[in-house]
Amino acid sequence: MSETLKLSLAKSVVSILRPMIRLLIRFEVTHLELSELVRQTYVEVADRDFAIEGEEMTISRVAVLTGLSRKEVVRLRNLLDESTTSLKQKPNRAQRVVQGWLADKEFLDRKRNPRVLPIKGHKSSFVTLVKRYSGDITYGAVLEELNRSGVTSQPDEYSVALVNPAYIPHADDLDQVRILSMCVADLFWTGVSNVDADPGDKMFQRQVTYNLLDECSAHDFKVYSTEKAAELIADLNKFLAKKREQAGKKTYGKSKRVGMGIYYLEETQMSMNDSNKDKEER
Repeated sequence: MSETLKLSLAKSVVSILRPMIRLLIRFEVTHLELSELVRQTYVEVADRDFAIEGEEMTISRVAVLTGLSRKEVVRLRNLLDESTTSLKQKPNRAQRVVQGWLADKEFLDRKRNPRVLPIKGHKSSFVTLVKRYSGDITYGAVLEELNRSGVTSQPDEYSVALVNPAYIPHADDLDQVRILSMCVADLFWTGVSNVDADPGDKMFQRQVTYNLLDECSAHDFKVYSTEKAAELIADLNKFLAKKREQAGKKTYGKSKRVGMGIYYLEETQMSMNDSNKDKEER
């Protein structure tokens, strides 16, 4: 692959990763946990999609394709064979502080409940706790994150209390993430399949976007497109339901999962006047 093509691909990957990383940080998934998932997926895809017809997929070939060591390929293959998803259980810095607060007797009362801590100026302060369990992250950054997520509260500006020892995403949040992952995966499969497909085999994939619309026009389009999309989805749903009812439980040849996804997009842009003003200020 040429350097130009590789650079272009890298930029595309980064644009795809940004919203995903934002989601992972929100749900406290660290880069180590993501890295483990990426390595597993590399091995899984190499095994499944890049085998040479008529030949056994060797550990060495998987190592060459993925850039992983043979030892690592063996480890990850074993995990996949056991149908497990291994996350390196290394909590993020804020989680380490909470865990230390719950376990270190220096920060517990006689009933082993987490004490309200002075923020600083004391041997058993929040600053001491953070230094002990968060590495080089400042106590202010940790305090801000714990307060924001509702794990801690401050009775006053000089002290901090642990009010929620664990951040657990709401069921609705998890359900939305499940739906999101399914939609994104389906879109990716369509796009990647179209890259290599013959013209007559390409699947439908279209998008319409316009730049520099005023807020009123953007609102009108949101309402209009939502109505039209809802009508189309309802019609497609009726069509597929009828087809499945006609087929019953019998399928001819390979069974297939089919569907179509529609989404609305909106992004705030600088107007031409704002852009020119910004350039002048620079």
